[in-house]
Amino acid sequence: MKNKTILILGGYGGTGRSLAYLLLKETTVNIVIAGRNESKAKSIADKLNLEFKDRVRSVYADTSNVTSLENSFRKIDLVLFVTTSPQDVLNVAKTALKLNIDYLDVLFEQSTVEKLKQIEDEIKKKKRTFITQAGFHPGLPAVLVRFAAKYFDNYDKAIIGMAMNAKFEKPESTIDLINAARDFDAVVCKEGKWRKANFKDIVTIDFGSRFGKRQCYPLKMEEMIKLPSIYGLKETGVYVAGFNFIVDKIIFPLIFISHKIKKNSGTKLFQKLIYFGVNKLVSKEKGVVMVLEAQGKEKNKPLNLKLILEHEDGYIFTAAPIVACLKQYLKNKLPIGLGMMGQIVDEKRLFKDMENMGIKISIGKIEKF
Repeated sequence: MKNKTILILGGYGGTGRSLAYLLLKETTVNIVIAGRNESKAKSIADKLNLEFKDRVRSVYADTSNVTSLENSFRKIDLVLFVTTSPQDVLNVAKTALKLNIDYLDVLFEQSTVEKLKQIEDEIKKKKRTFITQAGFHPGLPAVLVRFAAKYFDNYDKAIIGMAMNAKFEKPESTIDLINAARDFDAVVCKEGKWRKANFKDIVTIDFGSRFGKRQCYPLKMEEMIKLPSIYGLKETGVYVAGFNFIVDKIIFPLIFISHKIKKNSGTKLFQKLIYFGVNKLVSKEKGVVMVLEAQGKEKNKPLNLKLILEHEDGYIFTAAPIVACLKQYLKNKLPIGLGMMGQIVDEKRLFKDMENMGIKISIGKIEKF
């Protein structure tokens, strides 16, 4: 059988490079490094070919230009959308559909799901596999909740927390954070129902020896919305720890206020401020930690469960679950149509493959949180 070819839009960025390397190491696919900077794409391709001979090439691609996308998508089987251009999601997805290739994105913006639903019927009609919201945030929260469900006869509570300390490669890499601060739309599930979050919904989560106890703020993740009805959860939600006082208490509020006054204003300024505030003021302990704190009953006895995933490299932590998901895709284990990664993968297989890629995973039953 011919090896599949995967094109990575934004393949010379931090996540793109990690994805390319792990895919080459873990699978037999060929890789195309794509983006607007041809020299960077070629440089990464040349470096990868030193270890993975003749399996990587580079090409120019501009997500805002459909003709450019059509030219770069020739003779590929799957496109990975890893750039910081969420506004171009339909350009990329529709071009993939037109050329009869599959699609996966690593976009944080929750509106991505609704945009892709506009072409969901055509995706099914053409029998393509389109995976959205891949990575670790979004991507892993629903997987953690699903994985823990097997330990409970009655599953009552599942709280996911994330803490990270990783530097940004460039100011433009902060755009997801800026958009999240502008369109703050956090939700929490209480008593089995989702509602809009407020300041009273801040929680404290223990992230272990790497980060300790941290205050965490609620987010909205589309992949989580259906889980209370599936598992009977009374309480659930996804929470993220802040960066530092300057970023959390000064820069983020300024972004929110500025957006209310004039929509999408000050983007370049805020990119520079967050880049400086995170990169220059980070603590010494690097890495990413994701925690699930779950409660319920097992054989009519109360059970508290804690699941921890961690790695010292944020890019690897993002890339590993995507590659684990793609290993299932390459074996034709994922459904045809549009699906969110967190809802469609085999969670047990995903964790096993992530562990093989260096992600530390621990689980334990504990007295209390």
